[in-house]
Amino acid sequence: MLPLPSLTAQAGRLVELGVHTIAGLTATELCAAAAAAGPRDGALLVVHPERAPASRLAELVEREGKRGFVVLDMTDVDAFTPTEQAPLPDAPVYLVDGVERGDELLNWSPDEALPAITARGRTPLALGEGVHWLLQQPEALQRNRCFMTIGSRLRRPTAGWTPGRPRSG
Repeated sequence: MLPLPSLTAQAGRLVELGVHTIAGLTATELCAAAAAAGPRDGALLVVHPERAPASRLAELVEREGKRGFVVLDMTDVDAFTPTEQAPLPDAPVYLVDGVERGDELLNWSPDEALPAITARGRTPLALGEGVHWLLQQPEALQRNRCFMTIGSRLRRPTAGWTPGRPRSG
């Protein structure tokens, strides 16, 4: 993989795509957040998903002339929340250090990969972080070499019920 662009270049890319507008930030605010972080080789600039939901960002991804999208039956994509192993910072813009695809975990299930990732002192990517990576480096997504965003999961409410009354008849 190629190294990520500088944080200021990443901020410029997000502004070019209109992510700052989606997030309710000015271009100046987004660029200032990147500049305040200083030079951080290998860091990814991320706008918090509460400000820039994955459903809005996916359509901004472009790879080989094709635009990203969220499939129609994935209406709850923005309901994915961080897991205990990948809490998100409480900031509108934050950094993720050392993003990697995890090619050594090819064909592993999320349940198999998570302990291996955390055992190395690493944190799994959240969905929005993965989309931000593709906004900066669409070539990270390759046929048969995708990456998992197991740092966020869909948490569905559980249903409970009591047995119905017996019917008389």
